[in-house]
Amino acid sequence: MAVAMPEHASRRWRAAVAAVRSRLRASHGGEPVELGRQELSTYNYQWQIVAGWRIEVSFGEAAPRRMDILIPRMFPLARPRFALVDRPPFLDWPHVERDGVLCLLPNMTDVDPSDPAGVVVNLLSRAVRLVSELIDGNIVERDFRDEFLTYWRYDVNASDARLTSIIRVERPSREIRVWQAPDIKLLGEDEEQVSGWLRNRFGDAALRRNRAERAMLIWLDQPLLPSEYPKTARDLLLVAERAGPDVAGRLAQIAMARQDNIVVVIAADGRVGPGLVVVTVAAPGLARAMPQGAAKLDRGFRPSKLPAAVLVDRYFGSERVRRDEPARADAPWVHGRGRDPRMGKLAGSVVTVLGCGSVGAPVAVGLAQAGVGRINLVDHDALAWANVGRHPLGASSVGKSKAEALAAKLRMDYPHSTFDAYATSAAGMILVSRGVLLESDLIVSAMGSWLAESQLNDWHCREYRPMPIVYGWTEAHASAGHAVVIDRTGGCLRCGVDRTGMPTFQVTVWPEGGSGALEEPACGAHYQAYGPIELGFVTGLVSQAGLDCLLRKAGHSRHRLYAARRGLLDDAGGSWSSDFVTSYPGREEGGFIVERDWPHAGCAHCAQAVAA
Repeated sequence: MAVAMPEHASRRWRAAVAAVRSRLRASHGGEPVELGRQELSTYNYQWQIVAGWRIEVSFGEAAPRRMDILIPRMFPLARPRFALVDRPPFLDWPHVERDGVLCLLPNMTDVDPSDPAGVVVNLLSRAVRLVSELIDGNIVERDFRDEFLTYWRYDVNASDARLTSIIRVERPSREIRVWQAPDIKLLGEDEEQVSGWLRNRFGDAALRRNRAERAMLIWLDQPLLPSEYPKTARDLLLVAERAGPDVAGRLAQIAMARQDNIVVVIAADGRVGPGLVVVTVAAPGLARAMPQGAAKLDRGFRPSKLPAAVLVDRYFGSERVRRDEPARADAPWVHGRGRDPRMGKLAGSVVTVLGCGSVGAPVAVGLAQAGVGRINLVDHDALAWANVGRHPLGASSVGKSKAEALAAKLRMDYPHSTFDAYATSAAGMILVSRGVLLESDLIVSAMGSWLAESQLNDWHCREYRPMPIVYGWTEAHASAGHAVVIDRTGGCLRCGVDRTGMPTFQVTVWPEGGSGALEEPACGAHYQAYGPIELGFVTGLVSQAGLDCLLRKAGHSRHRLYAARRGLLDDAGGSWSSDFVTSYPGREEGGFIVERDWPHAGCAHCAQAVAA
């Protein structure tokens, strides 16, 4: 019997289905059985199944098993699905959805639309092989444990979008804290970590509501199987005992606090890393009104006379638990999903950014996104409307200190990190906050002022260059960008600039020695009309130089430069400098980054900076 064509069917869909039917007819010795509307309706709507066939496959058992071949609406662009009709109860086998659909490929896998029959045959072979392995039983326990978060999600009976974790995802089992409020339910290591995160994310007002309560992290040697998922509070206590008698004892101590709820995080390592799930126990009877709940917990005793063993037995009785999964917001997860080996180094790093304008502010944002644990932001200026187009801050920050507004934004966006603002100049930092500079692992200077940067350079030399400094700037119209790293050995900033701060190596030149700057209708007010997209190449250059300094050992001073596309330079009315053309012949089309040595002239200033 031919598959009934749905109303949407295109010529391509019809041809693909006909090709599959022909291949199935040849391989199974007859016309495959068409699935009717009722049978198709049993499958998850997200697959958009509109047609299919049912076949029988022998697995060497007493009787063959029925398997459905499912054709989606977007076939052959979307891949077909396969479902096992004759199957055990849900979660007895891994890789089998609730509706029987088999998990054969990752969700984002694409297939070849030019060979629909070949795709079906290939995936059918995979489906048969998977079912054979499941019948043998060799992969059942292993795969349930390897991908335990997947199967836990299938069995949750609660879905609290507020549930968020910032705990360290590492051994051992330990007592933790949970902050329960109307807008968030935050799991953290201790009250200090929880309150700091909440203050960054929501402001001080968040700390005036509710308080942190005791909770528990149980770390297991291996993940739970679906048959071991706790259904009752008694089941949860058994899981704690499995982790060790001391763990169960700590859980009992939390019960003695008579909290309305006990929140327990269960953690274990799967195949590709650790995972967290949450089980919540309500005090007996608290699903109803509080007086009845209290009466049930203390039944037969005065509250002050209830024996501890009886209280624990009642707390961890037959009451049903809530199974859920937290959203991870800890720093390693936010910055690399727990798999970035650089995170430990970056999270412990301190960076000071001098200048929070159109270069410094995006660099600070990039370093925060990369996972730098503490960033000091320094700028004496306020944000103006003319800055908004090239700045991470928007209209709501106009008139505010750039440093303070940027720090406030980053605290909200990355509440696990620390951002301090200093509404002052580089000179002010050197005179008043020298200690802040000295405790930095890296300084990024994007001030765009030779006076300020010469003062910083001279201070750096006097201090024997205790940390690297990255100086970043753009040439006119963002047609070129520079990131100069002054490290422990070799040269200082002055070695590569003239007495007025002009770099001795320029990438571009402009008519009549100018820069193509435009003038505002005010005396002395000049600007250049380029946007954040062109500037993004330069800020990326500076950010990468900064990351390299944090992640590598101290080295020689060096100079990275970015040359924009030739078309951008031509449109702005500039040209390549003779030094650039001589240094990089044949690369006049631009659009590249190079690294070169920074001059080591042995000037009087850097002579002071002999390695400490």
